[in-house]
Amino acid sequence: MLENIGKRIQTFLLILIIVLLSVIMAVVGFGTPGAEGCAAGGPSYAARVYGETITEGDFRSAYIITNFNRVPTQRAQAQRLREYTLDGLIERELLVREAERLGFSEDPDEVMRDVAREEVVLLSGPVDAPMGYPAGRIQIDARDRHGNFSADYLRRIIQNHLRRSVAEFVEWQVDERLANQVRDMVTATVTVSPREVWDAYVQETERARMSYVRFDPRHFRGEVELTDEAISGWMEENAEEIDREYRRQRHRYTDLPEQTHARHILIEVGREASDAERAEARALAESLLARLQAGEEFGPLAREFSSDEGSAARGGDLGWFPRGRMVAPFEEAAFGNEPGTLVDELVESQFGFHVIEVLGRREGDVPEDEAKREIAEDLYLRDRAKELAREAADRALAYLNEGHTMEELDERLLHGWDEAPAEAAPEEDAAEGEDAAEGEEPLEDLEEEEEPERGPNAPQVRETRSFGRSERAMPEDTGALTQAAFEMSLDEPLPEEPMEIRDSWYVYRLTEREEVDREAFDADTRERLRRRLTREKEREVLSAYIGHLRAQAEADGAIRINPEILSYGVSEEEGEGGEESGEETASR
Repeated sequence: MLENIGKRIQTFLLILIIVLLSVIMAVVGFGTPGAEGCAAGGPSYAARVYGETITEGDFRSAYIITNFNRVPTQRAQAQRLREYTLDGLIERELLVREAERLGFSEDPDEVMRDVAREEVVLLSGPVDAPMGYPAGRIQIDARDRHGNFSADYLRRIIQNHLRRSVAEFVEWQVDERLANQVRDMVTATVTVSPREVWDAYVQETERARMSYVRFDPRHFRGEVELTDEAISGWMEENAEEIDREYRRQRHRYTDLPEQTHARHILIEVGREASDAERAEARALAESLLARLQAGEEFGPLAREFSSDEGSAARGGDLGWFPRGRMVAPFEEAAFGNEPGTLVDELVESQFGFHVIEVLGRREGDVPEDEAKREIAEDLYLRDRAKELAREAADRALAYLNEGHTMEELDERLLHGWDEAPAEAAPEEDAAEGEDAAEGEEPLEDLEEEEEPERGPNAPQVRETRSFGRSERAMPEDTGALTQAAFEMSLDEPLPEEPMEIRDSWYVYRLTEREEVDREAFDADTRERLRRRLTREKEREVLSAYIGHLRAQAEADGAIRINPEILSYGVSEEEGEGGEESGEETASR
């Protein structure tokens, strides 16, 4: 009985609220302080859709109800909050137009009754808004200090905070309800099959992990021998490609400033190096210069000793360069010596000591044959390096197929396929200890052999993180490696051949595979996935429907936007009625 009395009281209060709001609409609805209707000359527009005006006040109210007016300007601009707000209002007008065409209607009294009862404001967000975008049903607080709903507080929120008249607010909410009717109609036929729910479960729960090695052609460029015979043969076989590339790059070979072609060996010296370290680096550089003067080839020494990894891989070759690109001491030597000469003294710069050989000099227009040969060298180097990378990948996969582990492969790659240095046997260690006990001095001065260093693009074994079917096994993956992982099994964890991904070759092994747990596919999980898939499908269907409406409106020339409304020139936090909302909150 008490429950029935409570329901009657609630109904009575709601009716009283509606009556009060109706009186407010009649008295102040078309001219309240702060409402846009009293502005001199009428409201300016934010956009027009088929002749219907979205006013600046409409835009401002939507911007305030989402609290976008409190977002700092730079962040608001980066997140495109004004664009999203206006898109939502334009899409709402398109849907309202559809609702009217279909004969839908809404009762303003019923709309306001829902606002009062549920304390929510409806707001259309753009269909392509990012996750978490504040739209749909936005909660408001229209209760007094005792926690009771207050029609007067609701009126003050509408007029002072949102800066709307009650009549404008009612019209806004009626339009939102009409737009939602069309949305409901469009999405009413969306269904999700049990098979789709199961596939989503598999995507979500099945996971894998892999070990892999990337064979990057850049690492193998230093192994390519640029002999005249090899390049000439490649030019004969690829004449069309060279011609095509020359036409594309011809501007690089005309009207050139003076350029020189040089190669170097850099023995690096750190800025905080001691005198002894500097002297040691100089001694090494001088010994290399002496070896070159005695007739040794430049390229192999550069590959072995140069600290400049970029050029070392090319035998120290720096290519052609104009004045002003290199540091002053280096440039003076490179341009101050005749082509075809080895600079007879070391050159010292802030990087260390340089051994330099000048290979050529040019200026003006480069003859076509010379330009084409230079292009051919680059193309040949690219193709041959890629071939070497593939050959290395094939060798690595064959090694794994012989039964070796990824750890063993990593050791072989680290030592250039040589056997790793064997560790001393325990018996030998014991014997050495006995000898030392008999009076022999231990060989303390012998240093342990250092592990070789890997270059930045050198092949080495790496591990992926755990990934699912809808994820990427690693950042460089295009999706092919992920797909391959779920087509393999732990019984056959290796591929038939290396995989090419973005010009590199990959050898990989499946190391973990987490299968689907059918027992965990319970009713709650199915319902959760069904709801998620339904939301995604509804969004997709709405996106297509609203996209069609907007495309048609734009084709009809029926959408006009005032660009000033999208300006972020004024601080979002200070503008758009932020102070008034603060005063309203404080007054409670």
